[in-house]
Amino acid sequence: MQLVKIPTTIDLYAAAYKLLNILGPIAGISIIVASTTIAYLQTRPQHLPITQMLTYNNRTFKLEVATTPVELEKGLKFRNHLPGDRGMLFNLGKEYKNVPFWMEQVKIPLDIIFIKDSMVTTVIYNAPPCAKNPCPIYKGSVATQVLELPSGTVKIQIGDKLNIQPLSVPY
Repeated sequence: MQLVKIPTTIDLYAAAYKLLNILGPIAGISIIVASTTIAYLQTRPQHLPITQMLTYNNRTFKLEVATTPVELEKGLKFRNHLPGDRGMLFNLGKEYKNVPFWMEQVKIPLDIIFIKDSMVTTVIYNAPPCAKNPCPIYKGSVATQVLELPSGTVKIQIGDKLNIQPLSVPY
């Protein structure tokens, strides 16, 4: 005959205490690591595939294309450099009036070109970087696309027709 020991309330509390002593530090470390990782990923620049090309005044620009809400929101934030023959095209998905763009956390000056039906509707030259809010908001009169190029690389004018074409093979 074997005796079965029935756990008392004190034994259950002791077991729970031991378990918390083990799991507590693990949970704490996990929260710290997750928070640090998320903060790091949010401040990394995005590098999208180059899938479009702009030819203007015998110059060719290779363009990354932002289409999803996350890509559109991040844009060129946190970039330290943009080569003189590169840019980012923002496909807005539909026509917008008074299209707001800003340079929050963008570290390089840019020219911002608002486009509708391949025609330039508004140009903002040399929009300066903005590290802290409030940042100026630049508005285009109407646009279905917005193009950002390194400041001063080409003097695109309102009314210009832009020839933006897909690359046959993404870069």
